[in-house]
Amino acid sequence: MTTAKDKLEQQLALLNQQYLQRLQLELPQLQLQCESLIDNLQWRPLVSQLLANFHTLAGSAGTFGLSELGASAKKLEQQCQAWLQSQQAPSASDIQQFLQLFQLLRQQKQLVVTEFKLPIVNKVSEKNTTLIYLLEDEGETARHLCLTLATFGYQVEWFQQPKQLEIALAKQQPDALIIDIELPGETESGLNFINRLQQDGAHLPLFVLTSHDDFEHYLHAVRSGALGYFVKPLNASALEARLQRMLASRQRDAFRVLIVDDDQLLAQHYALVLENAGLRAEILNDPAEIFAGLRKFHPDVILLDVNMPQCTGPELAQLIRLQDEWLGVPIIYLSSETDSERQLEVLIKAGDDFLTKPISDNALIVAIFARAQRARQLAEVMTKDSLTGLLQHAHIKERLASELVRSLRHQQQVSVVMLDIDHFKKVNDNYGHLTGDQVITSLSNLLKQQLRKSDMIGRYGGEEFLLVLPECPVEKALKIVEKMREAFAQLPFTFDGSKFNCTFSAGIASGLGMEVADQVIEQADQALYQAKSAGRNQVKIFVAG
Repeated sequence: MTTAKDKLEQQLALLNQQYLQRLQLELPQLQLQCESLIDNLQWRPLVSQLLANFHTLAGSAGTFGLSELGASAKKLEQQCQAWLQSQQAPSASDIQQFLQLFQLLRQQKQLVVTEFKLPIVNKVSEKNTTLIYLLEDEGETARHLCLTLATFGYQVEWFQQPKQLEIALAKQQPDALIIDIELPGETESGLNFINRLQQDGAHLPLFVLTSHDDFEHYLHAVRSGALGYFVKPLNASALEARLQRMLASRQRDAFRVLIVDDDQLLAQHYALVLENAGLRAEILNDPAEIFAGLRKFHPDVILLDVNMPQCTGPELAQLIRLQDEWLGVPIIYLSSETDSERQLEVLIKAGDDFLTKPISDNALIVAIFARAQRARQLAEVMTKDSLTGLLQHAHIKERLASELVRSLRHQQQVSVVMLDIDHFKKVNDNYGHLTGDQVITSLSNLLKQQLRKSDMIGRYGGEEFLLVLPECPVEKALKIVEKMREAFAQLPFTFDGSKFNCTFSAGIASGLGMEVADQVIEQADQALYQAKSAGRNQVKIFVAG
């Protein structure tokens, strides 16, 4: 069976093979250029070209395992740089030494080409449901939690005894464990049971239920690998919110890296290494396509070669920074330049970091991952609502405006939904703002669970939400929102031992053919008003009167 590591190694070997083939063509051409220096009055353009060629070779050779070749190319590059800076033509003896150094460069590596074939890897089908194992001996608590989690679309299997759970774990591993550490009638404590499970190699995401609210139990739970600790009486909605955050972090969209480099093989090497580490990489060889590439790919990080023939990396970085939309995207320069002053000179021109070629695969992954993670965290802080994690008012309107332009261009339907929790003021008045926040977060989690990744959700106001559903006619949107309305109405909430339910009303409008976000929002708002006027807990479609 071919592993992912085997596949990566063969893909990299294939790139190495292609690089060696390229050198077989490039090195003889470089030798001719070097020999042309003899008795050549027009030496400056020739030396400038050699400088660029040796700079490229110095940066790429080490990446493909030819470190000695890269070091020699660096010496030749520095010699060319010295000639240009001195403003004096190289002497005959200088050229002779230069040619001798080049001959040593050519002799350092046999250009042996080996044929590699890539393996065929079958894709594994993805699961559509999240499986949760629950160990809880209290029937009422278990049923309440199972109902809540089932409403959010989780598949829950409930066990009353540890032995039953162990048998199930031997057959199938769940996505998460929820365990009550109070085990009456058992010979071992719940925390000892958890420790034994973890030692047996389970190491599953763990959430602890307990009646203990003291430091020692918290500490023991953390040492057992707990990701959540919930004191009874259980707030099932809070547990689900923590569970969803954990799953979201594991299922997070891969960080996106846009690689701008005119060296196709080198860019492919970087892309392979990054993708094997779980990131997504897109290669752009033509700097003129930068804005189209940015709009299409929406990168978290831009990896930018400093020296390119059409324009330099710093020039392209400054060009990117002219657009406010891309001000927050980190730009990492990549070059074989080792002079710290020149690196700083480049870095202050719209850059965020500088990596020196050749760079090891691990160093590249760490540098890119750290920058991408920080950039996404900052972007979320700037655009997401702190309570729900949904887009803020201004940003959901921006996304709607962009979607209206896209749908108009492609003549595709888009539905816009205004949604409001019914009698929410009474929830705050009767149960307090903390409970009101739990109702809001539960609804936001339900929306995230049941809508598509392509759908956009924003917290438009206190208890008001705006949904943008691309490629979705209003009739289909009505069925989707009705399903969520029914699920939310069944969701149980608790306060001081008493239970209550909440509902929402919604209005839907079609954005087909519209260009102004405020116009379609106004129509959805009118439909929402009709739903409230008709008695709430229902969904209406806007009909022009």
